[in-house]
Amino acid sequence: MFHLIKKTKRIVIIIIIIFALFPLKKSYAQGFSWSGMIELSFRDRIEKGKAGDYETKTDQKTFQQRYFLNLNGPIFDPRIAIFSIGTTFTHTWDDLNNANSRTKDYGYNIATTFFPQRYFPLTLYTNRFVSDTDSSIFASRKTTTTGYGLRWPLMLRSLPTIRLLMEQTETISDDLQQRKDERKREASLELNKVTSASVFFARYRYENLEDKIGNSTSDAHGVDMNYGSQLTRILHLRTFGSYYTTGSRDSADTDIALKDNVDSGVGFYFHPAVYLDINTDYNFYYTFDENYASGERLRILNRRHLSSTSLYYHPDPRLDTRLGYYYAKTISTTDIDNHQTIFNILGKPITGLNLMGNASYLYSKSASEAYYSKNKTQNYGTGFSYTLPFRNITFNTGYRFDYGIVSADPGDDGHNTSHSAGAGIAYNLNIALITTDYQFSSRRESRADVEDRDEHRFKLGLASYYIRGLAATANFEYDNLWQRKNDEPWAKNELIIFESRLDYNIWRGLFFSGGYSLYDYSNPASNDSETVYAEGRIVFFPLSNLFATVKIREERIWYSLDPNKNTLLGEARLDYRIRKLLLSAEYSYSLETQGAMETTKNMVFLKVTRTF
Repeated sequence: MFHLIKKTKRIVIIIIIIFALFPLKKSYAQGFSWSGMIELSFRDRIEKGKAGDYETKTDQKTFQQRYFLNLNGPIFDPRIAIFSIGTTFTHTWDDLNNANSRTKDYGYNIATTFFPQRYFPLTLYTNRFVSDTDSSIFASRKTTTTGYGLRWPLMLRSLPTIRLLMEQTETISDDLQQRKDERKREASLELNKVTSASVFFARYRYENLEDKIGNSTSDAHGVDMNYGSQLTRILHLRTFGSYYTTGSRDSADTDIALKDNVDSGVGFYFHPAVYLDINTDYNFYYTFDENYASGERLRILNRRHLSSTSLYYHPDPRLDTRLGYYYAKTISTTDIDNHQTIFNILGKPITGLNLMGNASYLYSKSASEAYYSKNKTQNYGTGFSYTLPFRNITFNTGYRFDYGIVSADPGDDGHNTSHSAGAGIAYNLNIALITTDYQFSSRRESRADVEDRDEHRFKLGLASYYIRGLAATANFEYDNLWQRKNDEPWAKNELIIFESRLDYNIWRGLFFSGGYSLYDYSNPASNDSETVYAEGRIVFFPLSNLFATVKIREERIWYSLDPNKNTLLGEARLDYRIRKLLLSAEYSYSLETQGAMETTKNMVFLKVTRTF
């Protein structure tokens, strides 16, 4: 197949020559469209660092030119063929502390589509891109990538849609760190069919990679398939399967690696009544990996079976129940078996009230030549949640209890209990929204190696948007955590968090924001912090086609363990548009001090863009 696409470049060039020698009618010429861009940019960035007598400086200047041009149009008649020709060129000059480098990136792409308005359009394309870098501090390097291929869809009403894709890519790089000379061939054939009752998709993939430097080749084949169908009014089928294999050979045509993958599955959805749904699935996964290294052969075989069945019973809109069974088996160097059963129930006897219950059982077994384990886990839980809105007040509360039993061989048997409860109120005033929330959780373990814990968490929030253009928020949080393991004394950790923020649109494009935050830990090893910041920003249009922004920000952070940090930042940007010409200018300055270290950054950026 690839012998066909090898001629793509020649065919496209011949088409261009014919197009140039034979003039088109005026009506055809009107179907052409041009697009392009010219962009010039310059960036100057200076960073200085100072700590006592120690000083550092980084000075980087970058100048870049970017050019892009694209032409689209018909060949004789748009019903027969259309073409697209694009070319790009980028030149980047970079100077970093008097060490300069120049990089040229350029290339082209050509594509021709025959019979674009028919049900069998054929697209032939070729492209070539080069990246050439010359530097004063490292060896020059050049990378060239050339590709060509075809895309051919066949779209028939009564048959599946067929898509053929073929592509060859050649990459050559003389980079001393990563030399490359390789050829990659790819092909795929796809079939797709969608009806009112079924969906079908199938694909074959092929990939060949030849590494001329490493004297090795690799091949990969793959098949994918998906099918879904409504067999009857109450029964749906879904199935999938895939097979993928890869192989590598050295210069002596000796196999050095082989890998096979199989993934398949089938599932049914059964809906015999409006209040009953049944889902069942089965999946099989297989991998075979064989490698040859240092004259030795290593084989790894892995098989996995997965199945699940779920039953949903909802006889009433206020009652939902679910029963599920899951099975997983892995056969490899270690065999693993897992069986799990889950039951959930949710009741809604009245508006706002949810009653919940669950039960689960898990049995797992692992076995290998050197290890064996068996575990049984039971979990039971119940709880409720309730939400009551009344005028401008919303009240919510909830509680949950869980009990677990663990049996481990080898290991310790045991049980655990946990409680969680909470309550909250949201009070919506005309001028502000006030929220409060309290959460409590407790866990007790009979096993010595698992810790007990109690946690209290209280939150208070305030948000106001009453004044036009003004948004004010404040949040307070208190966490109290107690932990212990075995019969050790309880350890207490506290955390206080306070955050506030103010955003004010003073006038049109004039904005101000400020904030304060506090993180206070009871643990002396934790790093407490306080942060204060203020920021002003103005957005304005001095002229109808001139856009300007200015921002100033100052931030101070006090740490309990680290040196304090102060940051001053200023930014300004101008954008001026004259028809299709865009002029941009940007300047930024920052001063950061932390302890004895002082860092300043200056950046100037200029850009001119012209589109057509």
